[in-house]
Amino acid sequence: MKLTTLKMAVLGALMLPTMSVIAEEAATAAVEAPKSDFSVSGNVGIYSDYIFRGYTQTENKPALQGGFDVSHSSGLYAGVWASNVDWTVQGGSMRDNSVEIDLYAGFAGEFGKSGLGYDVGVLQFLYPGKDTPGAGLEADATEVYVALSYDFGPFAATLKNYTVVSSEAWAFNEMDGENYTDLSIDVPVGDKVTLSAHVGHQTIGDPAYQDADYTDWKLNAEYAINDTFSIGAFYTDTDMDKPSWTVANTGTYLGDATGGAYLSAGF
Repeated sequence: MKLTTLKMAVLGALMLPTMSVIAEEAATAAVEAPKSDFSVSGNVGIYSDYIFRGYTQTENKPALQGGFDVSHSSGLYAGVWASNVDWTVQGGSMRDNSVEIDLYAGFAGEFGKSGLGYDVGVLQFLYPGKDTPGAGLEADATEVYVALSYDFGPFAATLKNYTVVSSEAWAFNEMDGENYTDLSIDVPVGDKVTLSAHVGHQTIGDPAYQDADYTDWKLNAEYAINDTFSIGAFYTDTDMDKPSWTVANTGTYLGDATGGAYLSAGF
């Protein structure tokens, strides 16, 4: 062994314990580094139809949807979500609008260690654009909601109620205090497939629409391609009064039975 090589070997032997200590301290620091109390998530999807509470928002045309959520370890959260729509223009309440933007914030948690979850919050529907002159009724709507959920093992169930707190909503009048109640059940099948069923009931306070209250239901099957992408298919129907829920300008019955599919991503 040459002298230079010998020196390098000795130096290496002397430095090895020091380097090991440094590496160990770095690893410990990484493990012990405090995690942020905030988390951010997002979602995006392409759907064959935008169905909202049983009826089409795009007159059975495709929709691109997506949003972002920020949550805190305390249970507080806020988010924004958007989709293209055309019911506002086709229905005559607006002359220039093509998007729905939803803003929401709430608080979610669990009652002790009971496994019974809760969620309370406020939801604002916005339809930016120009109103139709003389239409008189706002498409924007504000709701508060409260939900209870429980995982039974073979399936999970959520009961959620939305109450309108704005006087006008979705171009209906006298909507303050009206409710939409939703029961949803999710059944996991293996690690990749989730089957879901939903039934909901909407009340409409506008005296111009005496028979507008309705019930809707939906069946959904989703397959997780990987940790990011999922594909799904759904079938939905309502018992809507056809004259009350037919768009006069186009003759489209909004509450007709509809089947569709989607591709979504979560990140």
